[in-house]
Amino acid sequence: MREKGFTLVELLAVAAIVLVLTLVIGSAGWKVYEASALAVSANNLRQLAAGGIDYLADNNNVYWPYRQNNAANGIGVTWWFGFESIASISSPEGNREFDASMGPLGGFVPKGFRPDPSFALQGHAFKPKYRNGYIGVGYNVLLGGGFVGVAPLINHGQLSDPSKVVVFFTSAQVNTFQSPASASHPMIEEFYGIDAKETTVHFRSNGRAMVSFAIGNAGFLQMDESTRDPRMPKANVGRFAPIGDLTYLR
Repeated sequence: MREKGFTLVELLAVAAIVLVLTLVIGSAGWKVYEASALAVSANNLRQLAAGGIDYLADNNNVYWPYRQNNAANGIGVTWWFGFESIASISSPEGNREFDASMGPLGGFVPKGFRPDPSFALQGHAFKPKYRNGYIGVGYNVLLGGGFVGVAPLINHGQLSDPSKVVVFFTSAQVNTFQSPASASHPMIEEFYGIDAKETTVHFRSNGRAMVSFAIGNAGFLQMDESTRDPRMPKANVGRFAPIGDLTYLR
């Protein structure tokens, strides 16, 4: 006797079920991965906040510098997040390296601090700076001597309301000026600070930015929509307040 096979309708029905299951499982898996990546962002902010509080306690409540050009670590630059040699600075972006243990917070931030995978989730062209990990966090440079590192460092006691001053935040910027990025091919990249002018806050957690405040607590802040970077509007890069407005910064 001939064995009965599947009809075309039955095959189409099975294919449809498999497709639906694949989409459901894939979507669930993606959400788990996304939640895991955002958990890394939150953990990094938490550890930086705790390390920052310890640093202040050991340094007369004076904030650490964003940048030190004549570093005791050697010939290079000591950023707030680590030391970078001249050889690294001279290398193409994406091949550079930094040593987090040699930054001002190196002795205060636990070893559980991890490279942030969140940039891979954005669905936008990503331009890496360093090959040994993505920090994904910026620092309020108005506390740390400015981007050039020549302004006075701020004492924690000078803050009128530390509960409203952001110290760390999820950060990125839109690059249109360094290859392989261009005006017609904007790319998102890491960035490490904000002042009164920079549009470098990354609102990557469901349209919000993760932040830690000067009293050590953490939370979320919304973007001021007038600051959304129009070059990549869906990348959710902006500011807490308009350019020149120091809300949440001082």
